[in-house]
Formats: sequence, structure tokens, C-alpha cells
Amino acid sequence: MKEKIKAYAGKIPPEVKKVFRPVEVRFALCAFITVIFAEILSVGFVSGATYPFRHPIAFICAVAVLFAFYSVSSFFPCRLGIFIIIECFWIALAITNKVLLSFRVNPLSAVDFKIIQTAFTIVSVYLSVFEIILILTSIFAALSLAVFVIIKLPKKKPNYKRASLVFAVASVITVVSALTSFSIYSSDMRKMRLPDVYKEYGFVYSLSVSVSDRGISRPDGYSEDNISNIIRPQETGKTEIPTDPDASESSFDTNVIFVQLESFFDPSLIKNVTISEDPIPNFRALAEKYPSGNLNVPVAGGGTVNTEFEVLCGIPISAFGIGEYPYETYLTTSPCESLAYYFTDKGMTAHALHNHSGTFYSRYIAIENLGFNTFTPVEYMTNVKRNSNDWAKDTILTDEIVGALKSTKTSDFVYAVSVQAHGKYVTVPGDYGDIKVDGSLPDDRLCAIEYYVNQIKDTDKFVGDLISSLEKLEEDTVVVFFGDHQPSLELTANQLKAESIYETEYVIWSNCGVSADDCDLDAYRLGAHTLSLMGIEGGVISSYHNAKANSETYYEDLTSLAYDVLMGEKFAYGGEFPYKVPTLKLGWRDIVAEGAYIKNETLYVIGENFTESSVIYVGGRRRDTIFINANLIVTDNISAASDVKIAQVAESGYLFSEINCKLISEPE
Repeated sequence: MKEKIKAYAGKIPPEVKKVFRPVEVRFALCAFITVIFAEILSVGFVSGATYPFRHPIAFICAVAVLFAFYSVSSFFPCRLGIFIIIECFWIALAITNKVLLSFRVNPLSAVDFKIIQTAFTIVSVYLSVFEIILILTSIFAALSLAVFVIIKLPKKKPNYKRASLVFAVASVITVVSALTSFSIYSSDMRKMRLPDVYKEYGFVYSLSVSVSDRGISRPDGYSEDNISNIIRPQETGKTEIPTDPDASESSFDTNVIFVQLESFFDPSLIKNVTISEDPIPNFRALAEKYPSGNLNVPVAGGGTVNTEFEVLCGIPISAFGIGEYPYETYLTTSPCESLAYYFTDKGMTAHALHNHSGTFYSRYIAIENLGFNTFTPVEYMTNVKRNSNDWAKDTILTDEIVGALKSTKTSDFVYAVSVQAHGKYVTVPGDYGDIKVDGSLPDDRLCAIEYYVNQIKDTDKFVGDLISSLEKLEEDTVVVFFGDHQPSLELTANQLKAESIYETEYVIWSNCGVSADDCDLDAYRLGAHTLSLMGIEGGVISSYHNAKANSETYYEDLTSLAYDVLMGEKFAYGGEFPYKVPTLKLGWRDIVAEGAYIKNETLYVIGENFTESSVIYVGGRRRDTIFINANLIVTDNISAASDVKIAQVAESGYLFSEINCKLISEPE
């Protein structure tokens, strides 16, 4: 083999060899090829091959990024080995992006690396056992090859001066091309959805931008006078620091509930598909009787928390960086004006509920900074039933919402997020429920749609059950139901009657006379619209929406206002965030450990409100715990115990909370 390679190399003209002898030329050539390969893998041969001509500056920036990475290898004795590792890393990213696009709409971006720990807990939903084994085997093989190459290939003392010069030049080219390209593209990129950004500007370039582009850019002409001019015509913006909600008297006696329905939209909008029965009769009946309309959301097929952020905070995701999730960036460290703050300012209690893990998208941190008093993730819910994809069924949310309302003496604000209809959708024939689907689409797509519609049939039943329960409660209540995004069914705009993959539906039910004409809304206006119908002022952002929605500079001024209250000097607030951030309580109900006793080397813990996520710790060590029911959990092989604690633990291993448990005698 070695002789054949030498024979072929001997046929290469000396002039060509001379051109490619400098390692920098080889770096540049490999960068060029890898960028094109990544594009072809992502968007197809034609679009990938023409990418350098469509956006030459972005292409140059992408090549410069890879060149800078490759140049790092020149600092190591085994330059070729390190180069191979770097090249494999970028090829792996391109392949990962391709795999992700096979079951979701959003491409690989920086946020995926931040949520990777919690993503591992749901990987089995998207990949088969064979696929997981194949991936792990490939990773092991790649690492083994890298180690072998580093050990076996000849080593040469690096020329540090030349390596430093090459790296410096590559870095300068990268920075200059990045600044140049971003100054040209940024205004358009931030108005585009993430999948469209990647298709237009390329995988390597867009991924690199998603790593560095964070927050809301400082607007031109930003100043106190500028912000005053934006909010002055409203004459409604809250600029004084409100009183402590815990100390204020309730001035509002209506419960307000927002229910964010996972992947929920009207499947009758899919062209060339016949569905044997309507899977959403309850939602449709509500929409015919109560205020409703289409909802323009920022994401498709995933990215739930970005719709969540828009609805709660009234700020468009498009104001933030490319591929940014404020839950994972801004809200992990800072508070943000939200519906929860508006309602707690009126003496209400704010509850967040989600029948999925509280660690996903760092909700357990973000929810507190959004002003909620309690957060009940699935780890704090009992009697959770699951579907064939292991997602918690939405039926659990009826009792959780009603229980949260009954848990306080005040009126309540509840923001509930469902999960049952989440993908990946099954693509093989099976008995998924009573609803059958037929049409001209490929069989695997029809199977996925059939699975999906039977899941949202259950979600729709939850919608009907919740309304029935609230009617029996006989308290003034307003409920907003809406879909967070369309399902990841590989549907294109031209396969939908609405001709948009970013459109879902909403409806506002009430038993206290809230009414309005039907209208279509952007997700970031839904909260303010609801407040307006109820005659509630809200805060600076919601007041701006309701006062300036028809302004010619509506979006630009909204972005400036968002920058001010989040990233800027908070001129709109008089210089200081006006709300008190509450101390978040996990679970609206208390988990109580009444005592523990040992019998036949089994430790029994009795109490109240235990869940499948309740874990026994003995002497600081986690024990395999068996959930019997909400009043009893046990662990085996215990002959003696001290320092017994009960913790609520996420599947990812994160420990949410723990309580002490005393040892008692065996109950009679």
C-alpha cells in the first residue's frame, strides 16, 4: 500500500508539489473542502456547491474559522495527528447536524452543547438501541484512531514562531471576515428563523455565529431620552418599584391560566391527508365560541422555551442572537419582566407546571427569575402515566392545575406546559389509537402523522377535562390554550393549507365575561393581548404592546425597549428592576417524610406526596429506591441507618431538594 501511494505521488508534477508543500496551503485546501462538504450534507449538493458564490464573505469567514482551528496543530510535535482529530471533530459536527435535522427542524447550534446533559435523558426517544450502539462505537473508534495516530506517526519539533504567526494571521482573517460579514448580514439574520439562517448562510458560519452572538444588540441612538420618547405616549408604563406582593392585599380575584400545548396545531391543515376523526374537538369547540386565532410562533418542530419566553415576557426571540435561548443565557443569571410579576404584583400566587424534567432548558433556574412562586416539574408529580415514547401524558396536568389553585387562599396565575405530543414520531405501522390516517404522503410520514394525531387526541381530552374541572370549581377564571410550535413531521409550508410551518392556534376561555373579536397574533403579543382583555395594565413591555401595536416603528422601538430593560441602563424602570424576585418553591405541595424504620434489612420511609423521583439517601449515599405509592418508598439491604434524607432527583442526576427523615419504631 505504501509503495502504491509513493508511486502515485511520484506522478505529481514538481510544480504542483511545490505549491502544496507549505502546510498553510494544505490547511486552506482542507478548510475549503470541509466547508463545502458540510454544506452539501446539510442542504444538498446544488445549494452546498453554490454556497461560496451566494455568500462569499460568509464562506471566507467559515474557511478562516476552520483554518484557525487547523493551525493549532502546528504547536504540537505530532501535527498530523492533532490535525486529524480537529478534522474529525468538524466532520462529526456536520454529521450530527444531519442526524438532528432528520427528527427536528432546528439545526445544531450553540445551545445544544449547553443542554447536552439533559438531552442524554431523552436520546432513547429519538435513536434506536442499534443507532446508539453504532454512535458509541464510532466515537470509540475515532478516539482510538486518534490515539494510535498520535503515538505512531513521526513527531517533529514545532516551529513555534511560524506556528504563532500562522495562528495570528488566521485569527485576524477570522475576526475581520466575521465582523465584515456580520455587519452585512446581522439585520437580516436576526429577523430569520434559525433553520433559514443555516440554509442561507451556511452550517460552519452559522454555528460559529451562534456561539458568539448573544443578547440584544445596543440600538443606534440609545439614550434615556430615546427610551422616554418610546414609553411616554403610553402613560402606562410601570416605573415605580411595586410593593412586596407577599405583603400586599389581593386586588384581583380572577384566576389566570396559560396552557402551552406541546406540538399542538390543527392537523386538518395538512394537505392531501385524510384523518378518520377530528382529534381536537374540544379545542375546536372552544375556538368557535371564545376569542381565538392563529398564533405566529418563533420556532417549528422544537425550541419550546422560546415560544414560552415570548408569551411570558412579550419580547421577540428575533431580538436576540442567532439560535439563542434566553432561558439558557439571560435568565440563568438575571430576572426579566413577565406575566408572573404582573400578577404577583396584584397579590396573586404564580405557579409554573411542566410534566417533564425541571432541568430541561434550565427551567428550574429561569422560572425563579421570571417571578414564579412555585415550580412543579414532573419530579414533583405523582401517578404520572406515560405514552409509548415515555413522555408523560397530559392528563396529569388537570389535577396539578386544579390542585395549585386550591393550594392558596389568593387567586392564582398558572403557566402549565404539556409534553405528551412531543416527537420523535413513530414511522412504522402500529396500533396507535382509534384515529386512522390515509393520504398521498409516503407511508412512514403517514405513520408519523397517525401516531401524532392520536397523541393530541389525548391532549385535547385534557383540554376538555380541565374546562370541566374549572367549571365545577366555580371561581372566576380565564384560560389561554395555545400551541408552542408545529410538530416535527417534516412538513413544508407548501404541504400546509396555512402555508406556514410557524403557525399554531390559540383560544381564550373564560367564565367571567372576557370577550373579544377573533384575531391573529404574534406569540410575543399573546400575553399583553390577554391582559388588555382583562383590563390589566401589566408592566412596561405589555403596556407598550397595547399602546403602540399600530406604530410604524413598533418592532424597532420594542427591540430598543427590550435592550433597555434587559441589557441596558433600565431607563424605563427609573434605573432599577422594579420587581422583587421571589424565592422559588419546588412543587406546589409539600413532600413530607414522617419517619423511617428498618424491617428485615429493608428501610421503609413513610410520608406524604412522594413521587417516582423520590430517592432515599443513607449516610450521604444514594440508595436504589422503590416507589410504592405517594405515602411509602423503600430501599433494600439496610441493616442499620443514620442520617436518612429524602431527595427529589432528576433523571439527569440533578438533586432538586432534600428533607431530613428521622428513624422511628415500626408502626403497629
